[in-house]
Amino acid sequence: MPNYQQFIDYLFVKSTNAGIPLSGTFELTSRCNLDCRMCYIHKRANDSAALREELPAAAWIDIAKTAQKSGMLLLLLTGGEPLLRHDFSEIYTACRRLGLLVSVNTNGTRIDESVIALWKKYPPLRVNLTLYGAKPETYRRLCGHEDAYTRAYRAVDLLCEAGIRCKLNFSATPENLADLPQIFAFAKERELPLQVASYMFPPLRASEAAGTPCDACENARMTPEMAGNVRFQYDRFRFADEILAQRIRSMLSGAPVPDPDEECQEFPTERIRCRAGSTTFWITYNGEMRPCGMMTVPGFPLSDGFDAAWQKIRSARAEILLPAKCTACPKKEICEFCPAACYAENADFTVTPTYLCRKLDAYLTVGKNWLAEYERRTEVE
Repeated sequence: MPNYQQFIDYLFVKSTNAGIPLSGTFELTSRCNLDCRMCYIHKRANDSAALREELPAAAWIDIAKTAQKSGMLLLLLTGGEPLLRHDFSEIYTACRRLGLLVSVNTNGTRIDESVIALWKKYPPLRVNLTLYGAKPETYRRLCGHEDAYTRAYRAVDLLCEAGIRCKLNFSATPENLADLPQIFAFAKERELPLQVASYMFPPLRASEAAGTPCDACENARMTPEMAGNVRFQYDRFRFADEILAQRIRSMLSGAPVPDPDEECQEFPTERIRCRAGSTTFWITYNGEMRPCGMMTVPGFPLSDGFDAAWQKIRSARAEILLPAKCTACPKKEICEFCPAACYAENADFTVTPTYLCRKLDAYLTVGKNWLAEYERRTEVE
């Protein structure tokens, strides 16, 4: 019998062929109660201008109904911090009553007993909770709120005790890199899935919102070499040595190596390799549809209706070309390059994101050295 993921993968294949928007993301707010330096939107909880721009609950519910009729089954509610909205429960409940499989992205700091009660009554598909460090001091430096550590980790306890499906996310930066071993240990102890983001997009949307480059955000991300090393540490955590050795051998040969935990990638081609604008979409807090939350273009307002915006997104996706250097590169099958990264790094879809080139080279260097040591060790044994 096929498992759940195989069934979802099958639906994505069928939806790709039919042009169905199977999976959507509703960015309910751009505001957040934390002040993380690396945030891609970077708007404060008390930003009254941002609050006025947010779509009301009735609008989100109407969009959900229309999207469902067009084929949407999977829905992610995100922000900013979606639980900042006083009407979050209204939006969430309406979406669940439509029969949608709803996941929620959150920093966890606003999860309390009332939120848990809501989710026990209407269980989410999954709660994706981002941890920013393993101690209060890290939260103070990175997020501006030391007490957020206690609230986030209490949220993990509440979710686990209630039996609500939870995944941990961790975005690695120079400020929290030292905490990574403790994050690995925590996820293993709690038997929770963990996804470590070693590539951080430049804060293009933060700059878009502010009208000027967000230098503080830019300085918050790692060098490509650091990022490559973190990716390897993450692979050491999630793969047994023999599996990792096989993966590295394949990568060194340039062969495709699917990532079982990567939700963004689909089938490698010379065009867009992810599902953005093909079967998935993102709607911003102020009502603009985009292929992906990390892309500022193309974007179309929903003023002419959901279906019209979706068709425009599909057509715009078909016009996007990736860098010729990338599509001809012998490492393209193992690289993380995508339209969003190309545009975020260079404001141009056709220019190579050299940050990712350097990151991959760093990963392969570390992996090759580890593989040599692993093979020597196994020969002796």
